Amino acid sequence: MSGFQLAQVQAERYEATTSRFMDGSAALLAASAAIQPGDSVLDLACGTGLLARHAWRAATPGGRVVGTDINPAMLAVAERVGPQGIEWVEAPAHSQPFPDSSFDHVLCQQGLQFVPDAATAITECLRVLRPGGVLRATIWATGGRTPYIETQLELLAMLDARLFPSLRVAAPDDGAGVLAGWAREAGRADTTIDLIEHEVAIADLRTFVFEQTLSTPWGPTIEQLPDEQRREFVDGLVDELEPYRGADGVHRLPFAAFRLDITSL
Repeated sequence: MSGFQLAQVQAERYEATTSRFMDGSAALLAASAAIQPGDSVLDLACGTGLLARHAWRAATPGGRVVGTDINPAMLAVAERVGPQGIEWVEAPAHSQPFPDSSFDHVLCQQGLQFVPDAATAITECLRVLRPGGVLRATIWATGGRTPYIETQLELLAMLDARLFPSLRVAAPDDGAGVLAGWAREAGRADTTIDLIEHEVAIADLRTFVFEQTLSTPWGPTIEQLPDEQRREFVDGLVDELEPYRGADGVHRLPFAAFRLDITSL
């Protein structure tokens, strides 16, 4: 049902490591929605709840925030680390268990590309939005804009060619065009696509690379490698990102995503 399924230990690692760069884009996505106290927000494909937590801070007091995902391990972590009051629901993106016009905002961070039918998921998001509500969804921007993700996926594909299809799904070429295409399939050509960017400082990139990769669906591939091949993978990624290392040894890495906005009619 999804290309991003994690076991419990991976979900814990995701919250500890991948959140380092996902949280920055989550903050930007939530801010772009201009959520007000009392608003209702759906975080689609919520993972461990990073975006939902930003939405909760903006929507309280008086608001409602719901995070949905099909991965029970991710939801378990989200419930453990998130504030009381956020609702966590196991549900697929194409079939949300809510009445029509339930939410003021629907947000989806790096989730639509893993949904088997993104156009149907968009239609479902628009169904649960109130008239005038906005669906905002992001997908990684490639072409050198997000070097950590791009290099990581390239090296993983070199390790195991069988991973290539799922890796391409994670960060497709022409993300803006992909988002626009899904919207057209959903019958909506009146969309806005913007680029959002932020920077992440990582002091110990070598350790981070290994731990963060273990928190992805491709983590088992890394865990099963001989020690020498693991080191080659980590060394290769660190070497490629050398231009982003400052004199203090800290890597300051750019991350960028395309954001799709569609207003419910």
